[in-house]
Amino acid sequence: MIDRNTVIQGLAVILGLPLITIVLGELTERCKRSKNPLAKVFSAVRNLLLPPLVVWFILRQFFGVPETAIAMRVIGSLYWLVSIYILLLLLNTFLEFNRKYRYIDIPNLLFQFLRALVVIGILAYVLGEVWQVDLTKIVGALGIGSVAIAISLQNTLSNLVSGFLLIVENPFKVGDWIKVGEMEGEVLEINWRAVRIKTLDRDVVIIPNGNLGQENICNYTLFDNLHAVRLRIPFSYEDRPDLINQTLQQVALTVDGIETKPFPEVVPKVFNNTHIEYEVVFFITHYSQLERIEDEFWNRTYYAIRRAGFRIPFADKLEYKLDFISPNTDNSSDNITRVLRSLTLFNRLDSATIEHLAQHTKVEIFGAGEQIVRVGQSDRAFYILLSGQVILLKENGQAPNQEIARLSEGDFLGETVFLANSSSTISAIVINTATAIAIAPEAINYAVGQFPQFAIEISQFIDERKKLIGVVKAIEPAANNKQ
Repeated sequence: MIDRNTVIQGLAVILGLPLITIVLGELTERCKRSKNPLAKVFSAVRNLLLPPLVVWFILRQFFGVPETAIAMRVIGSLYWLVSIYILLLLLNTFLEFNRKYRYIDIPNLLFQFLRALVVIGILAYVLGEVWQVDLTKIVGALGIGSVAIAISLQNTLSNLVSGFLLIVENPFKVGDWIKVGEMEGEVLEINWRAVRIKTLDRDVVIIPNGNLGQENICNYTLFDNLHAVRLRIPFSYEDRPDLINQTLQQVALTVDGIETKPFPEVVPKVFNNTHIEYEVVFFITHYSQLERIEDEFWNRTYYAIRRAGFRIPFADKLEYKLDFISPNTDNSSDNITRVLRSLTLFNRLDSATIEHLAQHTKVEIFGAGEQIVRVGQSDRAFYILLSGQVILLKENGQAPNQEIARLSEGDFLGETVFLANSSSTISAIVINTATAIAIAPEAINYAVGQFPQFAIEISQFIDERKKLIGVVKAIEPAANNKQ
């Protein structure tokens, strides 16, 4: 006669197994649709873990097969081996290092340790409980051989211990920028033997954990992402420190990636016989862009120094020419007068007015990426391009800036010098290195006031520019603005 417990257990298997299979199948499909890595776990439980568990349960409960039977031990071993696989899948899902979809982020070394712990723990249980192996003898044998193993794997064990100390102390994590000795780079991986970092040259360097324990480690991103960059530039004693400070600060603030807080600083550091060394200090938050930021700063500094007329001395010479001017930026009055006379815009001006303009005009060079005109600021001068190419951009809120026009040789910009208390609504950014003549606002406005026909031409130029940028506001004649 079949007892009540056997009937209940039979019904549980007959009804419960299909129900559990359906539930696990539904969970698997839902996870697959959402691209959730738990789909593999549910699938493994349904297809790999349930069958040996059910077979073991039926043999044990319904057929009375003893647990010490070979068949039961094989099925039990298979069950626990599948359990290892599923537990490793769970670890991969929740803890795996450097996955795009993960729930918890832990060091790779600890992750590998947990995986090893799961495998060793379950294998020890299978040997001890399922196959009745005396584990004390195995441990004893391992203890005798441990000394020889420790000697032969001395360096490996040193790296392993150092790796665990890195986890405990946590001086850096994946993604941090660090300096170890003379090596700098971004941490890619921390494992049981070594740390992998990628340098600014895009090279991957593998540093054994044992070596890390013997070096000073500088973490550029721990607690604070700000990193100070210090650059030195020599200037002549004849150049004013306040102008040098202002020029270099303005250059730093135009470079994308340099922070405004803390504000860039320029400080004279060394007073030599032939020059003064100024140190520029600015801060960045993305160390990976260091080379790009430095290159852009040096490039823009070159053009800013030339426009300002500063002198860069040669430290190894006691004499150097102070009045040298490149033919491309000849600021002599005769050269500028000749350039102004060649421009159609100034044909209506008399010689005296052109001479007056020449005295308040200079030739300037702008490098690629520099802004000649800035949104929200009054134009510093009225510019006429002699060479190069400039793009006019209009800010468009959160959307990308809208291109208005591209200017080349003979085109004008800087129209707000004719409009009192007005600021520019566009930006003018250099595409190719540009040379332009810059006429001081008071000089060009003087010419506008003296020659009505010239004022009309300027007014037409302003109207056309305003139409380009979509401004409907009526524009008063430039001559009236002057008055």
